[in-house]
Amino acid sequence: MALNADELSKSFAALSERFSGLAETLAQTAGQLQGSGTLPAESLLDEIAKVRTDFVDVRQRVLEAARSLSINAPGMSEIDSLKALGPVLETVVQALAVQEKRAALAEARTQVMAVLDRVLTVSHVDGPNFGALVQCQAKAREIRQAALDPKAFDGENAPAFLESTPSFAALLSMIEGREALDDEKFATLEDNVTQSFGKTLAVAATRGKLVVGAPPAPVAARPAQPAPKTPEPAARPAVAPPSPAPAPEPVAAGAPTARAGAEQREAAQAVEHAAQDEAAQWWVSAWARWTSWKGTLSFADAVKEELGKYNYILSVPIQKSTDYEEGLLAYGYSILLEHIEHRHAGFVNKALNSLKTFQPGVDGQSKSVGAHLYNVLVSEGRLAEEYPEFVKSVLLAAVPEPGLWTHARILESTTETRIFTHPSNRIGDPEHNSQRLTQERQRFADHRFPIVVAPITARFFAIAADLREPRSIDVKLMDGRNDSDHAWLLTMPPVGRADLKSEMLRLFPEGTSVPGLGRDYATLWVAVFNPDPHTEKKYDLTLSLKQSAKQAAGTFRSARTA
Repeated sequence: MALNADELSKSFAALSERFSGLAETLAQTAGQLQGSGTLPAESLLDEIAKVRTDFVDVRQRVLEAARSLSINAPGMSEIDSLKALGPVLETVVQALAVQEKRAALAEARTQVMAVLDRVLTVSHVDGPNFGALVQCQAKAREIRQAALDPKAFDGENAPAFLESTPSFAALLSMIEGREALDDEKFATLEDNVTQSFGKTLAVAATRGKLVVGAPPAPVAARPAQPAPKTPEPAARPAVAPPSPAPAPEPVAAGAPTARAGAEQREAAQAVEHAAQDEAAQWWVSAWARWTSWKGTLSFADAVKEELGKYNYILSVPIQKSTDYEEGLLAYGYSILLEHIEHRHAGFVNKALNSLKTFQPGVDGQSKSVGAHLYNVLVSEGRLAEEYPEFVKSVLLAAVPEPGLWTHARILESTTETRIFTHPSNRIGDPEHNSQRLTQERQRFADHRFPIVVAPITARFFAIAADLREPRSIDVKLMDGRNDSDHAWLLTMPPVGRADLKSEMLRLFPEGTSVPGLGRDYATLWVAVFNPDPHTEKKYDLTLSLKQSAKQAAGTFRSARTA
């Protein structure tokens, strides 16, 4: 689960409370031992082991957060008490608080851009020269230009121009929600628009004279589509086709500048067409987010931003992503569009242009716009071929922070092995169960995890350590009865070991042995993926802990010698 300042502080406070309780119990036990010779209860020994394991877990998370924030921290062996951990935690919490505030401002920027882009597509049914609307859109362009400046969101406080966003959102709600809003709500919106943009514009919106977006492009013999859903202003950011930019992007020498505008209008029409199909909302949402940050964020920064909100995105099938988080999770798949567009330039435009001739169910074509766009993603985007590299790129960008939702996690210490799983099969479940193993025959054995992985999704596992003597981990993946290499292995070095680097390796079909857990690396991430765009996979992942490299299975190839 992605860390934040509040979670770390609560974990440390709970641990401190348990330490205090344990200290009091130990003092009483010491008195009994000295006075009457009464031995400590076995339950007390179990509690000591549990508290130690929880301390190791909190320390691991704090140090991983410190590394992700480029904070200089003592080595793990030097942090052997709450007193030593406290100052590191305080530094991390302060840095995370700053990071979270910046993330909130970045989200505010995304939302204001989405609203302004949609306002800039508003038109008057009687013609383009409606003065009140021209003035409103001029103001929207001015704010949009200010929002494009990255420095506007560098400070700790939100820029002042964000205060005007509700007025633009109110105008959109009046235009698109006239029939759905009750009189009191509509009157409130009307007052807001009147105060911000004048009575003339408010009256035009009330009379239904304003429309959002260009009318859909005519498509030959296209069956009637259901009307698009009225957006809920308070639920999620509006999904909008791109607006005319304040300044046109440069085009090839000698080419008419009108070409860029024509391409924008065609894209807007195609997206309006797609938005009419409920099955295509995943595409519209991902596309809207992608257009709002492309050119301003790197792929790695976009991954951190999207997974910082929902760290289980990659475990959800893209076509079902609108079923999660009130539809907001689908926006996160903008990172997949960016990955495909980077590998196959022009892919997004090609997908949108394919809608011009698309006719649902005709001559073997898909039955919905959503299914058609998915097929374009599979064929033109070479999805099956690109998906493994996409998972690899996300893993490298997201670990250790904000991290990815894990199907299971193992914490290995000198005295015990803890296995954390989830109490439900719900993807993204933040709760976990803990299994504690203390006997060697249980600990140093094959730990099997059967998983059903939907098409074009991935599941993640992490094995972390607090050890004096290194361990070896054997990783084996089966697809039914067949060996599989559909997994990535990523090792993360211990905090303070600048001489060690992260290493990424594709799993060998016959299995991979990764020696050096606790010495050469502190955490091993395993990303199991299904690159088949249509069929789910029933994998069987085996993670085997070995006390030494000599115990590694002879049929496994070593990651250190391959």
